[in-house]
Amino acid sequence: MGIGFLPLILVAGALQGLLLACLLLTRHANRRANGLLALLLVLLSVQSVLVAFDNRAFFLQFPHLSKVGWLLPSLFGPLLYLYVRQLTEPPRGSWRDAVHLVPFFACLCVLLPYYVQPAAEKIAYLDDFERASQDDFGWLNQALNGLHVVYLGIALYTLQRYQRQLQEMYSDAQALRLRWLWQLLGFMLGILVISIPTFYARKWGWWGLAAFYHYHYLGVIGCIYWMGYRALTQPQLFNPALNVRGAREAASLPAVADPPTAVPEPPAKYQRSALKEEETAVYHERLLRHMQHARPYRQSTLTIQELADQLELPRHHLSQLINEQLGKNFYDFVNGYRVEEAKQLLWDEEYRHLTILGIAEEAGFNSKATFNAVFKKQTGQTPSEFMRKNARELV
Repeated sequence: MGIGFLPLILVAGALQGLLLACLLLTRHANRRANGLLALLLVLLSVQSVLVAFDNRAFFLQFPHLSKVGWLLPSLFGPLLYLYVRQLTEPPRGSWRDAVHLVPFFACLCVLLPYYVQPAAEKIAYLDDFERASQDDFGWLNQALNGLHVVYLGIALYTLQRYQRQLQEMYSDAQALRLRWLWQLLGFMLGILVISIPTFYARKWGWWGLAAFYHYHYLGVIGCIYWMGYRALTQPQLFNPALNVRGAREAASLPAVADPPTAVPEPPAKYQRSALKEEETAVYHERLLRHMQHARPYRQSTLTIQELADQLELPRHHLSQLINEQLGKNFYDFVNGYRVEEAKQLLWDEEYRHLTILGIAEEAGFNSKATFNAVFKKQTGQTPSEFMRKNARELV
């Protein structure tokens, strides 16, 4: 019996996933995060092979492989979340992670009576196509769909919260944004957007949509190939943990809570800081004077701890000052000065020989993309548009 196009793609992708998992396990740095991702890739690869041969004839020949594909997905969401958490939060005790194995053991308890049956009984069950098909789209796999959604949502929330916290400590948060994780979670979200509707289409007999049910695994294979490409071309993406942990270790105090919006929030989170009103005025003046004369914002990697050290202030006092008095987070505060510096440089004839990237670096930005995004956010126009307008006004 020949192998079709879809099974061939799925098996090839599974082999790619296994190779990538081996590559990740050879990396010495960030072993735990890479180990979690490697395990996820192995499970996805095995699941892809099971999906590739998901037909009655295959499972009648190998009955003990039936329903294995019902158990493996119970680990997909937990592993993805733990991988994201490992890269964005300090390590916790391993006993806390055990709670994320509860879905797996719950599924195992449900499926164990079937797994221990002899092959003859499994074949008899599989011969009853209607019953087997109803079970395939029954409550257990519906619960697993919900599990995927919950864990992906938690992973997205964890990454979003971490990104906001970075903006309280780093002035170049765009460079530390971990686009790799956003893209990975985006891939997974896209797969769920396809897989869940087609799952219920199969369950309820909507055959026009149901025909695409197995094809959602092409998204999984595409994700595996994409990760393999990134691992070869940008291997540092699989080792961001030192940068991430450094974001918190850069300060002696724990990371602050989510930054306020443009309207200052009540100072409940600073009740222990003991920053008095008269101190606020003095520190405020010192901060603005230092930013104007020393221009520390021209250092692209400036952190709130470094600025606090320059001002000889406790970091949490500086954070409170920027949040409450200026209504900004550290990222927006520093980049505001950088944008004003860039505008002056764009006006200055002496700097006309520089490219947009050169201007960005002079002002303290570390990438053209970040410069363009921040400049447009604060001025309503791109640096190029600003330069063209400037040129017209000079004529």
